[in-house]
Amino acid sequence: MPGEKILLAEDDPGMLRLLAESLMSQGYAVTPAADGHAALAALEAQEFPLALLDLRLPGPSGLELLSRLKTKAPATEVILITGPGDLQSAIAALRLGAYDYLLKSGLSLPELHAAVARALERRRLAQSNRDLLAHLSQAQEELARRRTLELSQIRRIGEVLAGPLTWEQLFQGLAGLIWESLELTMLGLEFLGTGAENPLMEFRRQPEVSDRAFEDFQNWFQETSPGNPAPPPPCPALLKETVQAGEVTARVAAVRHAPFSPEEVELFRIFTFQAEAALKNLLLFEQVKSLAIRDGLTGLYNYRYFIETLRYEVEKFRRYRTPLSLLFLDIDDFKNINDTLGHTAGDKVLQTVGALLQKEVRHADLLCRYGGDEFALLLTQTAPAQALVLAERLRALISQTPINAVEPDFRVTVSIGVAGLEPGMSWEDLVRAADGAHYRAKEAGKNRVWWAR
Repeated sequence: MPGEKILLAEDDPGMLRLLAESLMSQGYAVTPAADGHAALAALEAQEFPLALLDLRLPGPSGLELLSRLKTKAPATEVILITGPGDLQSAIAALRLGAYDYLLKSGLSLPELHAAVARALERRRLAQSNRDLLAHLSQAQEELARRRTLELSQIRRIGEVLAGPLTWEQLFQGLAGLIWESLELTMLGLEFLGTGAENPLMEFRRQPEVSDRAFEDFQNWFQETSPGNPAPPPPCPALLKETVQAGEVTARVAAVRHAPFSPEEVELFRIFTFQAEAALKNLLLFEQVKSLAIRDGLTGLYNYRYFIETLRYEVEKFRRYRTPLSLLFLDIDDFKNINDTLGHTAGDKVLQTVGALLQKEVRHADLLCRYGGDEFALLLTQTAPAQALVLAERLRALISQTPINAVEPDFRVTVSIGVAGLEPGMSWEDLVRAADGAHYRAKEAGKNRVWWAR
């Protein structure tokens, strides 16, 4: 958000000036500090939403500043700037509460801007959650003057809905809260647009409700329209609501025989209000999370997320011995495309190839843009022989698909390396094996698949 304050501590004058000017060009209010003492004085004078700290500073180091910051102003996000030799210290800083770290070597300004935007968005999300809890607390105080029971119910709303939830957790939490807080005969709840393969939907009933009545209620809920506003007998009392957050729609209907009291109607409204706020927060959280793990050009997972997942899958292999294979591929003669047709055409080629690969892989597999024109595909529960078949299919598909967005009937080919994880191999060994096979495919003439065995 323009105007947000950033503390920038860096002892290299040239780097300090470059980073400060770049951030100020984005609309941020930057306070530069050339050493740890100046940074500490700035922190004592005011609060910053974000601090960018060089790990090695004259005077108090970046780690010391981080420790003091998290004690004095825990809401301040911290990004460390470090060299390759300080990675262990940077990782230790993450455990102390730093949001991220950036390597000085090869640091690009777009990468800096993206990291800063993500950190500030994360802080705003946390503040939004704190505000939500504050509003919830005010609602609790108001309801406490009416009834102790209502106070307890509102507290449960905050506990279940205000935290960082998954879609399934939010869905089940809302259904449970409504069902347990109101004396209902039947309940229907649906979430649409969460990205799941099927909508989240659940129905509940009391034991005395007949199968026929329950089926009628379910049919009514799924077919509700302006011309069909009331549920079928025998439940004339109805509470229903639809809330929208982005592309996500939540629908709820609660019915029983006896009319609802004004207090129950108000409680139901609070449920739906807090559910809408929780939906918005979860959408924002998903967006921020996606920025951290997705490649901006292709929308595929990025290198960092790939490495984290690869390490996890290798540990699973060691424990359960389930097969695991890795494909490395890149676009043949991609540099010539950039040199002759321009980088815009190169970007379209990368996007098209990424989309083709994404359509062909299973949901359980992990596809990422490894870097430049290289892609990596991690195949779980897949032996190398099976991976080889998939690799050949992908190679043929890409070579046969025209990329008309570049030029009419323009085509590219890819070289693919295939490797399978074997006992005793580390994740680094698997990467080297797949990468080596990929280079063998290049050396053998390109537009082919090579199996490392």
